[in-house]
Amino acid sequence: MSQSLYATPPLLSVEQGVVFYEQSILALRGVTRKVGKGQMVALLGANGAGKSTTLKAISSLVRAERGEVTEGRVVYQGQVVTDSDPANLVLSGLAQVLEGRHCFTHLTVEQNLLIGGFSGRPSRKVLNQRLERIYGYFPRLRLLRKRLAGLTSGGEQQMVAIGRALMSEPCLLLLDEPSMGLAPQVVEEIFEILARLNRDEGLSLLVAEQNINIALDYAHYAFVLENGWVVDEGSAAELATRKQMQNYYLGAAQA
Repeated sequence: MSQSLYATPPLLSVEQGVVFYEQSILALRGVTRKVGKGQMVALLGANGAGKSTTLKAISSLVRAERGEVTEGRVVYQGQVVTDSDPANLVLSGLAQVLEGRHCFTHLTVEQNLLIGGFSGRPSRKVLNQRLERIYGYFPRLRLLRKRLAGLTSGGEQQMVAIGRALMSEPCLLLLDEPSMGLAPQVVEEIFEILARLNRDEGLSLLVAEQNINIALDYAHYAFVLENGWVVDEGSAAELATRKQMQNYYLGAAQA
């Protein structure tokens, strides 16, 4: 897997990235990581390891939290996009599902999904086609499309959040802790859908995840973060055999 990840120019690369919050709190320390086209790549580590900061540095959302990429650069599809406008990144095919889902609870499931499809101002016909695609992957959402998102379960809200991001038809999807707070069978269902999207449509994914077992089951490649550093990396199959993986962060043994 490591050869296929780097055999062609990567879809995304974070090169020697350093991120500070409020000019004083160091969150990332010269990290480098890449996502190949058509790959599912995992970012593993404990809370505070730098996983969410990495994703937000890529999507430029780190600035909304008074953070700044002070060194290094982010390259997406061959273009330097460090500190780009997040809306422009969405138009270029990069979407993110934030930790905690962030559904609009007072809107219906379908209204939440439609919000994700408005970038680029597609026609109603195109929006309907995108909705049908999402319902094909998430048939449960079709049944719930008229229900307020706030009245759905945590797993259903995570599906809404993922579906909303997919409505922009991204080439690369960033997901921050998609398994958090969900029952194991729901987590498995969601990762199965992500794997289908990767396999059937060639969607590239970068998934920040504390659940190492589920992440390594589905990812092709993984980076392990600790205190802002990349401390290990390799194919998912290779990392799954390393005993020290259980020591990288608390909770791995119970996962």
